[in-house]
Amino acid sequence: MRRARAAVVAGAVALVLVVVGVVVVLTRGGGAGPAGEATPTATSAPTPSTPSTPSTPSTPSPTEPAPEVPRAPLTGLPVDDPAALEHPAVAVKVSDVRQAHPHVGVDRADIVFVEPIGVAYTRLAAVFHSDVPETVGPVRSARPMDAPLLSPLAPVFANTMAAEWVMRYLDETGDFDNLGTLRVRGTGAYVVDSSRPAPDHVLAKPRVLLGLSDRTAPPQPYFTHAPDLASSSAVRAGGLGSRVEIPYGRSWTVEWAWDPQLARYVRSEPWGPHVTEDGTRVTADNVLVLRAESRMEGPGRDLPVLQLIDAGGPFTALAGGRSVQGTWTKDGVTERFELVTDDGQLLELAPGRTWVEMPTPVAEVAIR
Repeated sequence: MRRARAAVVAGAVALVLVVVGVVVVLTRGGGAGPAGEATPTATSAPTPSTPSTPSTPSTPSPTEPAPEVPRAPLTGLPVDDPAALEHPAVAVKVSDVRQAHPHVGVDRADIVFVEPIGVAYTRLAAVFHSDVPETVGPVRSARPMDAPLLSPLAPVFANTMAAEWVMRYLDETGDFDNLGTLRVRGTGAYVVDSSRPAPDHVLAKPRVLLGLSDRTAPPQPYFTHAPDLASSSAVRAGGLGSRVEIPYGRSWTVEWAWDPQLARYVRSEPWGPHVTEDGTRVTADNVLVLRAESRMEGPGRDLPVLQLIDAGGPFTALAGGRSVQGTWTKDGVTERFELVTDDGQLLELAPGRTWVEMPTPVAEVAIR
C-alpha cells in the first residue's frame, strides 16, 4: 500500500518538474520581452566571404591570315595553277584594216593596245599571257611606239618587221625579244593563209615563238587591278560609262557598249560588230581611253608616232557600265603608265581583259 502511494507521489513530482521546465524554456527562448519586444536570439557571427579571384579573360588564339589568292599579272584574275603562267608574254602586231578581218585569236588577249597608224585606221598590239592561242593574226609590221608600250612587259614580240630605221630604233631601245618574220625563217613561227589577201595573210604561232625565245621570265603587272568589279575605280566613281565612241579619223570610229548579260563591253568596228574568225564577239572588262599626242616621224616625216616617253595626258577608264577620269604619265621606255584619278587615287581596273584605245587629245570622244 505504501509502495503504491509512493509511486503516485513520485509521478506527480515528475509531472510538476516537467511543467516547470517547459515554462522556463518558453520564458527564455521565444517569449516576449519586458516591453513586449521580441527577445533577440543568439546567432552565429557571419563568416566573411573570400573575394573571388577575377577570371582572366581568355586570349583568342591568333588566326592564320587567309592565304593570298594567286592572280594573273596582266588580268588580275585568280588562277588555279600559278606555275602555268611561268613564261613570258607574247605580243603580236595585228592588222586592223577592213580586209584584215575577221581576226584570229585577238579576243583571247589579256591586253590590247589600239594604235593610230594612218589618217584613219589603226593597228593592234595584242598581248597574250594567261591564255596563249595556237594562232593569232593577221600579223603586220612594228611601229616605234611599240617600244614604250610593250617594254614594261619584256615580251616575245611577233611582227612582219618594219622599215630599217624603225627596226634599229626598236632593237636599241625596246626591252623585248623581237622575233620578226625574217628573223625566224623556217621555224614554223609564222604561216601564210592563202585565202586572205596580201599583206594581211600572215599568221603567227605564239607558242612556237615562246619556244624559240631565250626569255623565260613572266611579265610584271602592267596595271593595278581591284579585287572585284565593285571595287574598281570606275564603278566607285559612278560616271557615265555604258557606251563610248572613239574616232580615229572621219571614217574610222570604234565603239564599246556595255552588255549587262555578258557583264562586259562589246566592241564594234566602223562597219559593224568586231567578230573573230570563229564567230566570237570581241569583249573587254575594261576600256581605257588614253589620249596621247601623235607626231609625224621618219625620214619622210610620214609615219605617225604616239608620244609616250616622258609624256602625259588625260584618260577615261570604263568598267561595269561606269567610268572614272584622271591623268596618265609615263617616264622612260621601260616604265609603266602611272594612272591617277581626278580625286588623287591610283586607278584600279576591274579584274579581266583590258583594251587601251589611244586617240589624239582633240578627238571628239563621246561617253554616254
